[in-house]
Amino acid sequence: MQERTLLKLSLTVSLTGLLLLMVIMDQIEIKEHKIKDLNNKLIGKDVKIKGTITRVTETPGLIIFNINDKTGEITGIVFKDENQINLTKNLDVEITGKIQTYKDKLEIEVDELKTIN
Repeated sequence: MQERTLLKLSLTVSLTGLLLLMVIMDQIEIKEHKIKDLNNKLIGKDVKIKGTITRVTETPGLIIFNINDKTGEITGIVFKDENQINLTKNLDVEITGKIQTYKDKLEIEVDELKTIN
């Protein structure tokens, strides 16, 4: 009888924990930043920015672009895949990605990119 009770208790606690994690994951949102506020303290952290693409350069494996939000400009990089959105100059976008440095300049490695109407 004790084994059955322990089994029920452990299953209940496990399921409750999983449900709690799912609720917490839905509540966590990445903070939106202005480009002027991005700094070295954010390296390795996920950020969200909105702005307009001002330059696009394609290479065999990735797309490099500049994005401007009227407070500043930053370079973004997107690794190519088969579902890639067509990035063009003057396209308004919302980007979520990780801040990193390249040649001592901040850039965003894009995880998610959405167009804004």
